[in-house]
Amino acid sequence: MNMMPAKMNDPRVDTARDNIRLAAALRRMNYAEIARDAGLSRNAVSQFVSGRTTLTYQNMLRVCDVLGVPISLMHQPDSITEGRIRLHKALMNLPAHQLQEIFDDLRNSGGNEPAPK
Repeated sequence: MNMMPAKMNDPRVDTARDNIRLAAALRRMNYAEIARDAGLSRNAVSQFVSGRTTLTYQNMLRVCDVLGVPISLMHQPDSITEGRIRLHKALMNLPAHQLQEIFDDLRNSGGNEPAPK
């Protein structure tokens, strides 16, 4: 079943539970659908979200794939919003040189206003 009993009290795991709830609501999916699409047992996601079990890293990756959420956001408080998910996807699709240009523009402008052209 690839689930382990919930033993550790790590705040990042609690954040991941909250973020799965939010991502599921954004995607209008229930936990059974997420589990099915991730190839997990029907109750795996609901048991994780309720704190009864943990998920292996591999299974967390599968859940993130189904929800369209990068795992890097899963453990960050207040990170699951439609805008942040779209921004992350857009950044991941940019070539490295464009990312560097954007970063340089932000750094040069102090992040407060657009850089002069």
